[in-house]
Amino acid sequence: MKKRTVPLFRVLLLLMIYFLQGVVIGFTTAIPFYLDSRGATWQEQGTFNFVFYPFSLKLAWAPILDAIYITRFGRRKTWLIPLQFSIGITLIILSFSLITLVEQLKIKFLTCIFFFVYFLLASQDTCVDGWALTLLAKYNLQWASTCQTVGQTTGRFIGFTVLMIFESADFTNRYVRQPLELPKQTYGLFTLDQFVRYCGVTFLILALCIASLNKGKKETNPMSLSQTYLSIWKLLNKSCIRQLAFIFLTSPVGFSPTYTMTNLVLKRYGVPKETLGLLGIPLIVVKIVIPLCMTHTDRPLTWYYRSYIPRLLMGIIIAIYVCLTPYLLHQWFFYPVLIGIFLCNESLIYLMIVTRVGFFARISDPSIGGTYITLLNTLGNLGASLMASSVLYLAGWIEPDEAAYPLLVSFAFVLGCFWFTAQYKTMKQLENLPSDEWCLSPTKRESDSYLL
Repeated sequence: MKKRTVPLFRVLLLLMIYFLQGVVIGFTTAIPFYLDSRGATWQEQGTFNFVFYPFSLKLAWAPILDAIYITRFGRRKTWLIPLQFSIGITLIILSFSLITLVEQLKIKFLTCIFFFVYFLLASQDTCVDGWALTLLAKYNLQWASTCQTVGQTTGRFIGFTVLMIFESADFTNRYVRQPLELPKQTYGLFTLDQFVRYCGVTFLILALCIASLNKGKKETNPMSLSQTYLSIWKLLNKSCIRQLAFIFLTSPVGFSPTYTMTNLVLKRYGVPKETLGLLGIPLIVVKIVIPLCMTHTDRPLTWYYRSYIPRLLMGIIIAIYVCLTPYLLHQWFFYPVLIGIFLCNESLIYLMIVTRVGFFARISDPSIGGTYITLLNTLGNLGASLMASSVLYLAGWIEPDEAAYPLLVSFAFVLGCFWFTAQYKTMKQLENLPSDEWCLSPTKRESDSYLL
């Protein structure tokens, strides 16, 4: 049956919500660079990395968001609007003391605050993921992956790249104020605290817009809270789910050092943080084009495992080039070659991300949409978070400090090759399983679509 065209309004609304998520993820990802400028160690960076764990733990409370709601207010509005307001208010309050906390290296306090922000953000993500499955049920479900990837990617670009570039006083004075014949200042176009404050206000505005929308068709949830939690246990009793869990929990082992340490190592070798932000500009094209190109694929998991070995090889190439940075940094070709390498690597990263999320959307049972897709997303997020924390703590134990990055990348490459050899056949088998194998019960997968 030919899939109908997705209404533009639904796509834009999903994109906007995911975009704001991406902005928060982006500037949170930038915080380690500000901490590094203040002398934070690898272990302190590892401590701050715990802020990303709520996305790996949200399965614990996802059934509450799926099963408990106010019928009159709407299943998704019940949680989505309060969460939007809570994120906005928290960011506004945080903005008044963020710079002081960073300058004083209050790592544990910063970790607690951002952990709470990510807890709210992960809860919101659960609501939106479940809503997207039902909203797009009569259309192409790959659009759920595309909206999430494109929205969060553009948000991360604003939250990381734009922040790193225009928060820099040196860049702003040289490339903005000087051409416009404006006096030099000791700050950029905006400060870190101002950026976070603007982001908080935008969350509040979007919350008001969502609240003003019509509720649309009434949604009923056939499961109670206890039944929804029990459904997680039933899913984990399926051999296909357990196999998928193992794959996505362990797959980051091959490239975690490259993903976690590369930019921080470049900064320690003398690449300014605003330059690292500029390097993200060419990458934004890849991050948007690839998800759009993958909207019509019928075999997302195949694309996932085909990208694995090339990504391992790119990790070795990146590590070699990064280790040569002290000798090549002032050569004219250093940044063009670095951008080219990053483009290849980023293409593989986003190909794996969008196909993984697309596979999750394809197999998820809409009857517990938010909980089901949260379970699946937890597998990938938890694996990546655990590997990243382990890498950062291991790096702090390796002497000399300069040897940590190449040693960890090399070791991860070997582990990744062994992993792929062991899991290749399993991934092919999971790709070919019929959709009913992934459901709690053989029910009709298509449901009525509605707004909220």
